[in-house]
Amino acid sequence: MTDAEESSANRITGGRFDKVVMAGAVHGDINVGRSGDTPEELADPLLASVRLRPGGTLADLVLDTDPPRVAVPGGTVHIITVEARTTRAVVLQSARVVIVSRTPPRPACLQVRIGGLVEPRPFTTDFDAPSPRLVAQGPDFPFTVSATDIEQFEIEPITTTHEVAWHLEVDWTCAGRHGTTVIDNEGEPFHAYPVPVLFSGRSPSVLNSGCDLFHERGCPAGLLDGAPASLWDGPQPPPYPVLPPLAEAPASVDLDPDLKESWPEYRRVANAIRMAAAEPDFRGHEPPEYRALLIRVLRYLFVSGQARPGVALGRILHAEWTAALGEDHPDTLAVANRLAGCLVGTTDYPEARDLLTDLLPRVSRVLGEDDPLALTVASNLCVAYMGLNEYERARDQTEDVIARSRRALGPDALGTLRTTGNLVQAHLRLGDRAAALAVLEDLLPRCRRALGEDHPQTVSAAAVLAQVMAEED
Repeated sequence: MTDAEESSANRITGGRFDKVVMAGAVHGDINVGRSGDTPEELADPLLASVRLRPGGTLADLVLDTDPPRVAVPGGTVHIITVEARTTRAVVLQSARVVIVSRTPPRPACLQVRIGGLVEPRPFTTDFDAPSPRLVAQGPDFPFTVSATDIEQFEIEPITTTHEVAWHLEVDWTCAGRHGTTVIDNEGEPFHAYPVPVLFSGRSPSVLNSGCDLFHERGCPAGLLDGAPASLWDGPQPPPYPVLPPLAEAPASVDLDPDLKESWPEYRRVANAIRMAAAEPDFRGHEPPEYRALLIRVLRYLFVSGQARPGVALGRILHAEWTAALGEDHPDTLAVANRLAGCLVGTTDYPEARDLLTDLLPRVSRVLGEDDPLALTVASNLCVAYMGLNEYERARDQTEDVIARSRRALGPDALGTLRTTGNLVQAHLRLGDRAAALAVLEDLLPRCRRALGEDHPQTVSAAAVLAQVMAEED
C-alpha cells in the first residue's frame, strides 16, 4: 500500500448508513443528499401551519363563559400553509371540513377595532349546511406540494346560527401510498362563532353584551383572567375554546340581585336564559316562579352594568307577557318597569320616559297609588326626567314620591331610601349643595341602620356624602 492509498482509507465503525462518500481530497463545494425517505415520512408526508387573518371586520370576540374566553368570529380567514416533509412530491387529492360539534351560541362581547410569494388558494365553507364542503374561489384540488414547492389555502368558515367546532382533513397520494392528514389546532378543533346572532336588525340582540368601540361595564372581557382580550395582540394560532355541554338554567335563584356576592350565580342563570330567549320558540311566561326569576335577572343585568342585554331581554319578555298575560297583569307591569330601568341604564331616556309615563297610571289603577311597584315606577320616571335635564320637575316629583313612600312603606324602607338618594342627585344637578348635604346627613344614618354598612345603597350614600364634603372644602 502506497502512502497515497493509506491516506485515502476511510474507517467507519458501527451504525447503518444510506450513503458514504469517500474522498482523498476535496477541492471546492460538495453536496451530499438522500435519495430515499423514511417510512415515518411517507406515512405522514405533510406539514401544515395555520395563522389567522380578520375577515370582513377586525373585531375582538369574548365568550361569556365561566371563565370568559377569547373566541374566533365566523368569517375569520384561516391561512393554512401545506408543504411536504419528504423529498418526493405529494399530490393533494381533496380536502373536506369535518364538523366536530354544533351548539347554540352563547352570549358574547364583540368589540370592533380600528386597525417568493405564495399565491393563496381561497375557499369558503358554509357551516350552516347539513354537510359543509369547501367551495373554491379559484383553482380547485388536486394540488401538488414538495419540500420546495408549497401551497397555501385561505379557508373562510361561515356560520350564522350555531357555534361550530371543526377540523380539516386532506387526502394525499405519495410514492404509491394514500392517506389522510388532519389539520387542527394542536389536537383541538378549530372554532367559529356566528356573529350575526349578536344583532337583531341594527340593534344588539339578547346575546350581545352591547360593546362596540368600547367595552360596556359588566361585559365578559373585563373578567378575563390574565389572557389577552384580542386574537390579534398575541401569538397565533390562538387558544380556541372547547365547547362545553349546554347547561339549563336552574328553576329559581332566591338571592338578592343587588348584592355583588350573588352576581356569579346570576351570571350563569342570565346567560342560560339569554341563550334560551334567542331561540324562536322561547316561552318565558310560565310558571309564575319562572316569571319572578326573570324579573330578578333583569334587575341583575341593570345593576351589574349589563343594561343593553337587559333591554333586549326585557323587550322579548314584555312583548310575550303582554300577549300571553295581558298588559295589566302585575307581572307584565313589573317587567315593563325593569325594561324601563334598563333603558335608563343605556341612556335612552326618551323611550324610558314614554314607557314609564304610560305605565304609571296603569300600575296605580291595577295595584293602587301606594303599592311598592307604583312608587318604584314613579321614582324611575323622575330619574328619566333627570336624564332629560328636567331637574326641577324631577326634584318636585321625587319629593312627592318620598312623602308617599314614607307613609306607605316607612321612612327606612329600601324603596324610600333609594328614592331619597335620587333626590340628592336632583339637588346636585340643580347646584343646590346645601339641600343635597341636608338630605344626605339624614339618609346615610338611616341606610346604615336599616341596611347595614356594606349594602350598595349605604355605600353609594357614603361616597356621595364624601364627595360633597370634599367639594365644600
